[in-house]
Amino acid sequence: MNPLRIATINCLNLALAGRRTYEGCAPYTPDEYIAKTQWLATLLDRLAADFVLVQEVFHEQALSDVVRQTTSRGRTFGFAVPLADENNTKPRLGLIWRQPWQPRIESIADLPPGCAVPVPERGEHAQFSRPLLRATVPLGNGATLTLLNLHLKSRRPEFVDGEDRDDPNAEARAQLRSLIIRGAEAAAVRRLVVDATRRSRAPLVVAGDFNDAPAAVTTQIVADTSWKPEDRPQRDCMLFDALDVVRRPAPGRGRDVAYTILHGGEPERIDHVLVSEEFVAQSKHAIGHVAAVEILADHLVERRRAAPEGADPNGTDLSRIFPDHAAVCVSIVLDGP
Repeated sequence: MNPLRIATINCLNLALAGRRTYEGCAPYTPDEYIAKTQWLATLLDRLAADFVLVQEVFHEQALSDVVRQTTSRGRTFGFAVPLADENNTKPRLGLIWRQPWQPRIESIADLPPGCAVPVPERGEHAQFSRPLLRATVPLGNGATLTLLNLHLKSRRPEFVDGEDRDDPNAEARAQLRSLIIRGAEAAAVRRLVVDATRRSRAPLVVAGDFNDAPAAVTTQIVADTSWKPEDRPQRDCMLFDALDVVRRPAPGRGRDVAYTILHGGEPERIDHVLVSEEFVAQSKHAIGHVAAVEILADHLVERRRAAPEGADPNGTDLSRIFPDHAAVCVSIVLDGP
């Protein structure tokens, strides 16, 4: 059986030409839109994935234009981006899948009951900053795979009306709010993970833009690596970083050197693929194992190199065309027939 390939990529404001996204961010020109959708189509071909979890899609039509520019002209792909119609003004999460897979897709906007938290000077945070996308798909071996695509709150300071953005004390307070929001969302995702894995042997993959490093508290809340060897129920609900359990690391792509963004020029890994123990070879409940992890980050260097000039010789601003995140792709070999 061919490996099951699951990828994640933050597309960086994939929106239709002429449509405004964030305040202060100019809409794409027709030429920029063509360049961006063509580049992402080439990335899809390179990934050759069965499932691609995408973040920061403003319009489903834009993702359709990406898919239609792949080598198959879109004939081998299905896709969905809930809530991303032509009038949408917020970044959404989507899924691309290769035929003949037929996932069932739902969007989750509200934090689960009991997961809302008060945010200082801002009020209760009761909804995900970007609604999650959950997909379930039968694997054909009696198991049903659940994919959870997430994009947690960014580390950007969360100011409230009336605050002076040049005041360092106000900035510290704004950073605290951002952390509280991201932490609440991580704990809410954890609730969904526990609900999906407790007393269940159904495999789960949680992937996307966590906006935090592997060892960050928020990332560890989602994975919950606090289990003790004798605490069996806790282990049942634990998630594993694919780079920690991969059988065959790609050359030069080990955990210590892997990165998915360049933040202020410094490499960081904030895009993760976490798997349940059903995809960990050492587990007695394994139905497969992570065979390889690929991180496609070359464009980040080119994007950063072009940033001082702002454009290539043809006048295209590569910082707008290339995503500011790397793509991560995990290959999972399934056991049995």
